[in-house]
Amino acid sequence: MTWTPRTDDAVAATLDAAAKLSPVPGYINGDDYGEWYIEADPVLLRALSQLALARGSAELAARLETLCHPLCMEPLDDVLTPGTMPRQWCGTPVGKSGIPCEEHVPERAGELGRCTWVDPDTEWTVFPRRICRDAPVPDDDRCRRHAALCRAVQRNKKVCNRPDCTIPKHQEAAAGR
Repeated sequence: MTWTPRTDDAVAATLDAAAKLSPVPGYINGDDYGEWYIEADPVLLRALSQLALARGSAELAARLETLCHPLCMEPLDDVLTPGTMPRQWCGTPVGKSGIPCEEHVPERAGELGRCTWVDPDTEWTVFPRRICRDAPVPDDDRCRRHAALCRAVQRNKKVCNRPDCTIPKHQEAAAGR
């Protein structure tokens, strides 16, 4: 490898960013210290991207630069079984961490073969709505857990959402569906 000022700068930036790494607990990793992971800070990812460019790998540099931004991270596996981790995730950059890309908003769940239930009490601007990750039961557009929730719209314009609702008018509306 031929060292150039550009390579020296990229190596220095990478080492500076790496020196700031420390283990942190994560949602997936749990609270046990043995399950903690080291988070790749955007500064480190950009430094690695610059190092990849200096080494002539524009493709790796572009991938690392993409990882510097919040990503959709919706599972892409067709069928998810409870207790298993998806093998593939959506890597589309999004504006804010935790929100889905336009392809994976709950309103498109039916097109993706997923449960179409959306939490009616969730305000999109406060907490991002995500697609239910379970597959719909046969002859329904919802998974087993959400199929039992009442879909009737009440006078206050909210969905009833009670499990196995017994209100007669709601049952009539469900029968007419």
